[in-house]
Amino acid sequence: MSRETEEIKAKLDLVDLMSEYIRLTPAGMNYRALCPFHNEKTPSLMISRSKQIWKCFGCGAGGDIFDFLMGIERVEFGEALKLLADKAGVKLSGMNQAKQDKGNRHYDICRLAARYWHKVLRESPKGQNARAYLQQRGLSEETIEDFNLGYAVDSWDNLLKFLTGRGFSQAEIFAAGLSVKKNQGIGFYDRFRDRITFPIIDLHGRTVGFGARALKVDDLAKYINTPQTVIYNKSAVLYGLYQARAAIKEKDLAILVEGYMDVIPSYQIGVKNVVAISGTALTLEQIKLLKRYSNNLAIALDMDAAGRQAAERSIDLALSQEMNVRVLTLAQGKDPGECIKTNPDDWRRAIEQAQPALDYFFDLAFGQWPAAKPEAKKKIGQFLLAKISAIGNPIERDYWLKELAQRLSISEAILRELIVKPKSAGAALSRQPVSQPPVAPPVNPQLDLLQKLLGLGFIFPRLYSKLAQAGLIDYLTDPATLDLYKKIILFYTKNVDSITKLDVDNSVSQGDLLDSMLTWLGEADDNKLVKEAFLVGQNSFVEIDFDSAQKEFSGLVKKIKNLSLDQLINDLKLQLIAAEKRGEQAESERLYIKLQQLIMEKNN
Repeated sequence: MSRETEEIKAKLDLVDLMSEYIRLTPAGMNYRALCPFHNEKTPSLMISRSKQIWKCFGCGAGGDIFDFLMGIERVEFGEALKLLADKAGVKLSGMNQAKQDKGNRHYDICRLAARYWHKVLRESPKGQNARAYLQQRGLSEETIEDFNLGYAVDSWDNLLKFLTGRGFSQAEIFAAGLSVKKNQGIGFYDRFRDRITFPIIDLHGRTVGFGARALKVDDLAKYINTPQTVIYNKSAVLYGLYQARAAIKEKDLAILVEGYMDVIPSYQIGVKNVVAISGTALTLEQIKLLKRYSNNLAIALDMDAAGRQAAERSIDLALSQEMNVRVLTLAQGKDPGECIKTNPDDWRRAIEQAQPALDYFFDLAFGQWPAAKPEAKKKIGQFLLAKISAIGNPIERDYWLKELAQRLSISEAILRELIVKPKSAGAALSRQPVSQPPVAPPVNPQLDLLQKLLGLGFIFPRLYSKLAQAGLIDYLTDPATLDLYKKIILFYTKNVDSITKLDVDNSVSQGDLLDSMLTWLGEADDNKLVKEAFLVGQNSFVEIDFDSAQKEFSGLVKKIKNLSLDQLINDLKLQLIAAEKRGEQAESERLYIKLQQLIMEKNN
């Protein structure tokens, strides 16, 4: 399998893949990003395109293209391997092909159903009413094509006959969510009948389910969706996100709406950074998806009673994850789709004038309950304190608490006593990582410091001579760190002329130096540690001068020695206490003298 993983790495670019999930910004030869694996305001994740590695200096996660996909998609290596192999066009000879084919059957069923319904909508006389409805809603042929809209005909078994004729069993079609078991007797019937179909696409471009709108006016269910299946989890999918990802990153803003026919008209008029929750409550998983692309969210849910409650829940959840949230107020029309049809400029204007969430809540509360009377102040306080408590960022929370105290003319101390203590939803969620990171190894202080020394060496190669003279062998007590240090010193000794030349005329690039070192080391674990050290240098030391680098170098060497001496001193103190308790005077004196020597060495 190693040959195939290397082939995948050769065909896929780490930066291109990561940019599909998160927003990257250039940083010299490298890229930076907000880490998707923990909440942060300042980018601490660095990516090297030349070396195809990434490292977060906040949470410690890092690795190659496989490590990133495993973390961001929360899958095991085998699933990441299949996803990347499909993307790269690499056949996995070592996989159980029959098992792999079986796992893809649901995707194949949904993909084929979407193509069939789309063809019916575009070409069949039975799709005439559906075409007329979409035309009346103002959708162009191009937009219908972009979203692969379709029409499920008014028949109990039209799709079943089509799919079984293509080799799929009725049990498979049912498992994919496209049919329903009959109440009496044996068999199934089509789930979607006389409905416009909206394929729901995951971030890999695969159709995983469908929403469907009734054409009959008297149909009790205006919209129905595919139920939960092996490949469709409605709590972890946002309609339109596949099409909107690039626009969300470009605008640094995600706009959240209620349904399919809010997303599609917006996309058609050029406002493409729009996604829908499709009638469900916004979930933490969906927030995680959005935070990959932007930390800014504008919410435009229907503002009837139910829509406003849904908007409030969505805002609370987004605030708990420290997103910057705004609320869109529409000039006319109860939803974005109607607003866009009436006047597209009203929709653009609403986006530009979106109100910060807490400003919206304050206006809502003080408008509903004039704050002159104590009873009104009580209601305002209860409502707004619940909203303020949902804010994940303590600085923002404190600001709005002060604002509420001032607006109500109430002691801030009293409000602090009354504020809702975050028990589960708000604070618990705010403590959760945005996505499950690759498991970062426990912090090894000695290794961490050595990697910083190596990182400095990549920027200023002449420091490798100082590293060789630092005498760290007597102080590195961690076996892996000591082993790596010895190998690096041996590499320097064997290549001292070329490394010296690098500092003199820069005839060899830092990347070439890294490549030479990796070839020398050979072992995968050592390679990974040195690649990370290279990123440490790019992240921390590229902008400092040589004098500053020397001071940094000396400080790091001192820290390594102090770590070792501190450990030895603590061990000796424990031994001395034990010897004194046993009454061993000679041993106590010996340990005491040795302890004093170590303390003097540290002080010097």
